[in-house]
Parts: sequence; C-alpha cells; structure tokens
Amino acid sequence: MATPNLSFGAGSMTGTAQTAPGFSFGSNTLTQSTAAFGATPFSTNPAPVSSGTGSLFGTTTTPAQKPFLIAPQTNFAPFGKSTPGAQGPDATQQQGMAGQPDPSLALHLAICTPSYFNNENDEVLRKWNQLQAFWGAGKGYYAPNMPPVEFTPENPYCRFKVVCYARIPSYHNEDGIVQIVIGKSLADLKPLEQNFVSTLNGIFGVAEVVISEMFAAELPDRTNIRLYVQQTLANGEKERATATDVARHMSQPTYTQTLKNLFVLEVLPLVNLTEAQLKEYLDTPQRGIDPALWEQGKRENPDPQKFLPVVKVGFQELQKQFNLQEDHAKKLQASMNNIMDEITQLRHKQTMMKAAIQDAKWKQANLTRRVLKLVSAQEVERKRGVPLDQTEEQIRMRLEDLYMQLMQPTQYRGCLNELMAQMCVKPASSQGGPRYGLVGDMEREVSQYMAWQHDALQAVVGVLKEDLTVVDSMMEEIQCKP
Repeated sequence: MATPNLSFGAGSMTGTAQTAPGFSFGSNTLTQSTAAFGATPFSTNPAPVSSGTGSLFGTTTTPAQKPFLIAPQTNFAPFGKSTPGAQGPDATQQQGMAGQPDPSLALHLAICTPSYFNNENDEVLRKWNQLQAFWGAGKGYYAPNMPPVEFTPENPYCRFKVVCYARIPSYHNEDGIVQIVIGKSLADLKPLEQNFVSTLNGIFGVAEVVISEMFAAELPDRTNIRLYVQQTLANGEKERATATDVARHMSQPTYTQTLKNLFVLEVLPLVNLTEAQLKEYLDTPQRGIDPALWEQGKRENPDPQKFLPVVKVGFQELQKQFNLQEDHAKKLQASMNNIMDEITQLRHKQTMMKAAIQDAKWKQANLTRRVLKLVSAQEVERKRGVPLDQTEEQIRMRLEDLYMQLMQPTQYRGCLNELMAQMCVKPASSQGGPRYGLVGDMEREVSQYMAWQHDALQAVVGVLKEDLTVVDSMMEEIQCKP
C-alpha cells in the first residue's frame, strides 16, 4: 500500500497553510473550548515512534530510534579477594578528592575492594555488599568520603533476573493507530470523551478523529487512548492518515497548550519495528543482564519470527508480570464465558428450530392429505361417466354389443317376440290339447344363453355397486372435513 503525501493545514493558528496533494487535514477550526479538562502545566514530550513491544500481556512503547532502552554493557571483575593496587585505599581517597566516581567503578569498588575501615572489617563489608548486590537492594559503602552505592535489581550482579519472550508487535504505519497517554483516570475521562474528540477534531480541521480503544494504563491516574484520523474522499471512500504523520502534526508547537488542557502526556504512533531496530536490540544485551544469558535467551527463542527476548528484573517486575497475566486470564475467562453463553443460546435456538421444523413437517403432512383428498374428489367429479380403466371400457363395449345383438329383429329377441305372439294367438288347451314348444336341443341352448346373459348382468351390477360405494365414501369424507 503506497503511503500518500500528507499536507497538514495549519489554518489561522499557524500562519500561511501549505497545500500538497494527498491526505490533508485542511484548515483547523480549533477553539479554546477545553475548560472542561482544566489546565495544568506538564512536560509535553515530542512524539516518539512506538513499537508496541512488551510482555505477552502488556504493551511497551519505545523511542523512535531504539526499540528498547539499551545501555552499554560493562565488564566487571569476578568476586573474591582482590589485591591492593591502583584501586586500594589511596586510589579511593584520590577519587574522593577529585569528585564522585563513575557509577560502574563505584559498584566495582563496593563489591570487590571496599576501604571504608582500612582493616579486617572491610572484608566483612565486602561480603555484605556482595550479598546486597545479589539481592538487588540496599546501599554499599566503600569509602568514608564517598556516597554509598545504591544496589538496584538492574545491577549486573543481581541474581533475580530471567529472560522471557514477548510477541513482536504487528502494527502498521498505514493503519494510522496513535496511542495518547492522558494524565487522568479512566473513570474521570469517560464522561469527557465527547468533548475530547471535539477538541481533537478542531486540531485536524476537516479530518475526523475516531477513538478505537480506551483503557486504563499501568500507572495510576493514567489512561491510554488509541485513535486514528480519517477523511472522506470525493468518491465517498474513507482514507486514513499514517500514524507518524498524525503524531508529527500533533507535536507542533501550535497545539502545545491545547494538548496541555487535554492532559495529554505523550503521543505515540504505533508502528512495527524495522529490521535495523530489531537487529540493534538483539545485538545489544539490556543493562544488568549477562551477555551469555542474553545469547542463551536468543538461541532458545521458540519462534524468532513472532517473539523476541525481554528481561524481567526483580520481584516488582515479576509481580507486575503476574498481575498482567491475571488480568489477561480474567479477560480470557470472560471471553470464554461469553462464548459459552452464546453457545448455550445457539443450542436453545437450535432446539426451538428443530421443534418448529417438526411442527412444520406435521402441518405439511396434514395439508398433503387434505390436498390429496380434494384432488381425488375433483378427479371423481371430472371423471364421472368416463371409464376409469381399459377393463371397464371393454366391459361397457361388450355389454353394448350384447344389447345390440338382442335388439336385432332377426336374432333372439325377434324369435322371442314371434313365440310370444304365437302363444297369445293359440293358447294351450287345459284338456291336454296340443302345446307349442321348442325343440329340446334348442331349448337347452336358449337356457344356456340366458344364463350367460344373467351372469354378465350380475357382474356388471356388482362392479357398478362397488364404484358407487367408493364414490359415496369419498363424498362423506370430503363433507366431514372442515
């Protein structure tokens, strides 16, 4: 992503504004409306570049040129008895007459060759000073006319030191994230957030200040605010200013008094460490750490691409690290609880959804049966008088054929009519006169044929009765349904 050229318009507070293509804050509309924050003097530091480096649970901001505060390493003589020589009592007195010695030399004299008593008690004092140096606390006396040495955990002989690992920051200058340290507590600053943003908007003119995060700092009565500055382009898109440009703009002398009124202590652009800064940090052991231990820490780095070694010195830093870990564990536990609550809600919704789906399936089955009945009834009404299948059509055609045969004059019906007429004209005598009748063979054929006709008619009547029964039952079911 190419970084645009930025032009910060100064408006009426800085004289003539310079214009340039790219991101522009325009003319500022800053007014002295920061009375709500009060006005107390403080030291406004220039805006250093922050690497965001620190422990796994905290962030350490560092100067622009060096990723960490690094002091040169000084070699010291080993513990044990030292022979008098150039650094004996006479040399110590000469140093006292000349002035206060170098702190490194004073530390060396206190733990190796103290000459406070100029007798055998100096050996006891030497061991006591070594014990204090190992502990990292106390004062070491080494000469009558010289001030004592303050033993701190940062001295190279302190035993309470360890190398741990911190995540390499992943900030980018293009993200435009700037961290501002405010000299007020979070509870006091929260109600004034809107006024704070309005004042910052006046500093940046037409650009918009957006606060992305606000949290309490490690020190009491300190609050960290992370923000970025953006402006709306002609096409409606949002463009952010880079972090270094925002910090440079805020560090101008024009806005010093305004930042004082806002209780701003530091403006730190959050950017990544450069390769040169990272190499310089790794190549130079931190003050008070043994170079061998530092090299071991670098070799045992579990992932040099993601972590870098940092030194923890003394119980205070250990307590601080412990507190940070506890806070981070609480945040993780809170996040886990939120996730578990969301999972529980999703499971409840899933159960309700399953019940709704099952209910919808039952309704669909009922509607399907009702539709099927309605379609069947409609089909029955539409097919009334029309054969249902080929067999019924064949039976109908056969019956019609039989009926036509019966109705033909020359066939059986004509013969029957002729016989009936003859019987009516010549009735049989009751005294045993002559009777009209059929030949025996012919009578059997007629009887057999009539039996066939009767069976056929019985079958047709049975089929029609069954069809009528089915139709009646369907009509009753349709009428019973609402």
